[in-house]
Amino acid sequence: MRLISALLLVSSTLLAQGAAAQTRIFCCDDSTGKKVCGDFLPAACQGRAYEERDNRGFVSKTVEAPLTAEQQARRDAELTKKEEEKRMAAEDRRRNVALLATYSSEKNIDSVRDRNLAEIDKSIVEAKSRIEEARKKKQKLDGDKEFYKGKPLPDALKSQIGDNEREMQAQQATIAAKTKEKEEVRIRFAEEKKRYLELTGKKPAEAAGAAAPAPATIVVPPPPPPAATVVAPADKPTAAPADKPVEKK
Repeated sequence: MRLISALLLVSSTLLAQGAAAQTRIFCCDDSTGKKVCGDFLPAACQGRAYEERDNRGFVSKTVEAPLTAEQQARRDAELTKKEEEKRMAAEDRRRNVALLATYSSEKNIDSVRDRNLAEIDKSIVEAKSRIEEARKKKQKLDGDKEFYKGKPLPDALKSQIGDNEREMQAQQATIAAKTKEKEEVRIRFAEEKKRYLELTGKKPAEAAGAAAPAPATIVVPPPPPPAATVVAPADKPTAAPADKPVEKK
């Protein structure tokens, strides 16, 4: 009996200590700034920030007040902005790694750019050639139309005229698109070259070339002015001696 009583006493004590250890107190500041606490979350703490304390009074958890609709929208916007910044930073890192893996030098970048521009120029030349062919065909079709002046055009001729106009418009659109693409290629490669130089810490080729000593400039003195030519005056013609009078004998 004594052993059973002792065991019951110990069990009761442990249960009491466990219950005390699990005791939680909720505290917050009400609308007047007064501290309000309770074993359960007080009504005054609903919708407010509050603290959870243990049985010794230490704060074990802090819960923020629910956000208003405006605050929630502002927080969502901030989170979206941060996510976008992280995405852009990751994209920049990916582009930088790809850039360094693609090009070995600034000269290599220029070479690839020139090849791209050459391909675009080739397409423009081909489009201009097709326009010229379409113009020649148009002249022939105009002659055929003149033959049917005042008469209904045959369906076949109408179809050819329509195809010719669409061909010229398509090639003109191709030239405009390729011209725009050329400018975009120049801008893109200029940006890639700039970023490549920033990543590698190299200087532009122009700056490197300027660092080399310039060849000595030889100054050639101007030739001396030609000596004044003295033109001797022409000898005056000597007057022929007058015939001596014939002496009379």
